[in-house]
Amino acid sequence: MNRQDSAAAVNQEEWQQFLKDYLDDVHRYGVDQGYERIWPFWKEGKIRESLFWRQWQRWEDQLQERGAVTTAVHGRAIPLFWMEKGREIQLCMSWNVQRWYTLKGESIVEEAERILRVILNRADGGWHVDHIEEIKGDGALSDETKETLSTLEEPEDNLLPTLFVHGAGGYNSGRAIAYAERYWNTANPAYPLFTDNCTNFISQCLHAGGIPMLFSREQGKGWWMRGSGKGANWSYSWTVAHSLYLLLKSGRPPMRAVAVPSVEQLEPGDIICYDFNGDGRFQHNTIVVAKDANNMPLVNANTTNSRLRYWDYRDSTAYTPQIRYAFFRIRGT
Repeated sequence: MNRQDSAAAVNQEEWQQFLKDYLDDVHRYGVDQGYERIWPFWKEGKIRESLFWRQWQRWEDQLQERGAVTTAVHGRAIPLFWMEKGREIQLCMSWNVQRWYTLKGESIVEEAERILRVILNRADGGWHVDHIEEIKGDGALSDETKETLSTLEEPEDNLLPTLFVHGAGGYNSGRAIAYAERYWNTANPAYPLFTDNCTNFISQCLHAGGIPMLFSREQGKGWWMRGSGKGANWSYSWTVAHSLYLLLKSGRPPMRAVAVPSVEQLEPGDIICYDFNGDGRFQHNTIVVAKDANNMPLVNANTTNSRLRYWDYRDSTAYTPQIRYAFFRIRGT
């Protein structure tokens, strides 16, 4: 290794250690609210402009309003790829966060996997955070982001398909929940995997719970998935959030869903649809897998892979104050 290569390696170790130190203190902040330790990591004033930081604060506010007390926050960050531009590092990073909290004596762990775009700058002998954003959020992704992430979306070669054979027993919410727990953060190779995978994931959960596919030759009809990999084909209702919402709202087969006015009426195995902008078009779906001590739903989801996440998504990058929800009890065939 020549001197230039050695210097580059040292610089890489420096910014990676800086990033680790920053995330460690973000996790500590989640427990003790020690905001003062976060400030020095950022370029002056930049933290006030950060949507990512406001998203984290909404998560904190959400927990406080529920009466929850955070006891621990842990995470694992993996730089996926990066580019050096002079004194600047631009990188894409996977960040898995686990937050333990108690609510009315019950201990709960909430987990999320996020894909972040981070810009670090080196000045005055040290590194600073210039920008952080979540690029694999709960809403629809831009074409540019889809292209960037396309190489990250292939299932691992050692995963084997899990297939389900259904009888005529109707909807088994326990099986749907078990599937949501098994595949919330890993792909089932029996199905295609999409960059915007939230509705494909929910359809798989419903199917695992015993909802039979309703086939049609037209993508705009029925609820179905044929094949896998590049040869697969599917209905819009299987893969598009708004199309699944319309099917659920109709109450027609194969789900025979029933809309309810209150989130407290949902039970594990039921579905929540999200219209982040309040414009009447729904962009996201989740499945209820548990309820907290306040009788409020906790959900699993893709595209930001989430487990036991609080249902209202105020911590999401896609959240707006105009958000609307639709709540569906699943009756089955």
